[in-house]
Amino acid sequence: MKVAEYFRKIKRKRIIKFLTSTSPQKIEKIGEKLLIPAFRRAAKKVPAYSKILKEHGINYEEVKNVESFKRLVPVIDKKDTFQRFEIEELCVGGTLKEMKLAMSSSGFSGVYAFGINTYKNYKMIAQSIDTALDYAFNISEKETFLVNCIPMGVKVHTSLKLAETSVRSDMALAIIKKFSPKFEQTLIVSDPHFLKKLIEEGNEMKINWKKLKVSLIFGEDWFSESFRDYMAELINLDLNNPQGRLIGATMGIAELDLNLFHESWHTILMRKKIQENEDLRRELFKDAKVAPIIFHYYPHRIFLEALPEESEEKELVFSMLSPYMLIPLMRYNSKDKGKIFSYMRIKDILSKYKLSHLLPELKLPLVAVEGRRNRFVEKDGKRLYPEEVKQGLYEDFEVASTTTGYFRLSKENNSPKLEIQLKKGIRATHTLKEKFKKALLKYSEIDIPVILYHYQDFPYAMELDYEKKFRHL
Repeated sequence: MKVAEYFRKIKRKRIIKFLTSTSPQKIEKIGEKLLIPAFRRAAKKVPAYSKILKEHGINYEEVKNVESFKRLVPVIDKKDTFQRFEIEELCVGGTLKEMKLAMSSSGFSGVYAFGINTYKNYKMIAQSIDTALDYAFNISEKETFLVNCIPMGVKVHTSLKLAETSVRSDMALAIIKKFSPKFEQTLIVSDPHFLKKLIEEGNEMKINWKKLKVSLIFGEDWFSESFRDYMAELINLDLNNPQGRLIGATMGIAELDLNLFHESWHTILMRKKIQENEDLRRELFKDAKVAPIIFHYYPHRIFLEALPEESEEKELVFSMLSPYMLIPLMRYNSKDKGKIFSYMRIKDILSKYKLSHLLPELKLPLVAVEGRRNRFVEKDGKRLYPEEVKQGLYEDFEVASTTTGYFRLSKENNSPKLEIQLKKGIRATHTLKEKFKKALLKYSEIDIPVILYHYQDFPYAMELDYEKKFRHL
């Protein structure tokens, strides 16, 4: 082992020990102490942000603590920033001089946003990602190969040996077959839809995922717990006895940072129990039929809020704390629907339901990500959400195996309908349609017509398959 890697390993282990042994209150306080210096840096050094504050009549010197930050600082979004200003105006010092790497959002909202990493922040992200991977997969002790299949040219900042194939399943499978047997474990990272395609094609090629000790990391899109179960079946992974393997998720936002949130084995089991236990689900998420994804987040990297505080329909608002960020966004609304839980609140709730064994080792606060706000079809006062369709689609593995996972919820003459794309070679039969309807009944209170399309006939096909987030609504 090289000296540099040895010290990186030691640092990762120390961070993990700190996060598993320090009180959750102390960990949260670290982020609060970093908030005001980060805000003042942005207010003084970012031309666009200085202008935004002046327009709102805010004197940054009056923002002295968390309370005044929440009371005075305006919430902003893409339209207030990237749609309005030149990119250098959003940067510290009004210049791109320190830029190492630029990233673009998917454009899903109709407005592109951009992230810029400096060299120092790039190194910090790599350390953060490697620490999370070490905690989940013990990469310090296992020779690990990472296959990056994330679309849109997104890089995974890591010290691991890796291949980058984007969404070329043929390339990814060729690399996995050739290289994975030389390593103790393989991690494949991509969008859930693409990973479904990749693994199903790999099974047709008789790839032994269990023998290769393959784990999957989902990013880019929300997925249901039933989808995780389906994928576990495909790669021959017993979720109750994973033996070092994992199907987990990470969440990043291009204009903010990579790996802002991530799952752990404990949060995965917690989400499963929330989905199974209606009383627990109601206590945490009121009338939700589908459990959100439960993530850890790091208070020393993000000051996270869910607003408006008095509403059940909250959106996540981020303030970035790193002193090395070139675009240090403050109170930035990502438009993701979510809910924040302190570690101690989760501890109390799990204890109440005699589920204390699910309490995470990491003493980090948790955030539940529910999808995008105001995305549903409605009939007679009853709603159907894309997340509910996803949960239903994958509960029947036979049904799940016939679709690409792409569907469109829409309304025609004020009547909702669900259109589903079948995989290549699958025929749309009455029997198959009835199976789809039965799978969805558990989550839909609306009697909704189901229309199945042969692969090539799906009217919402993308110009670049898997390269762009698909609109389910």
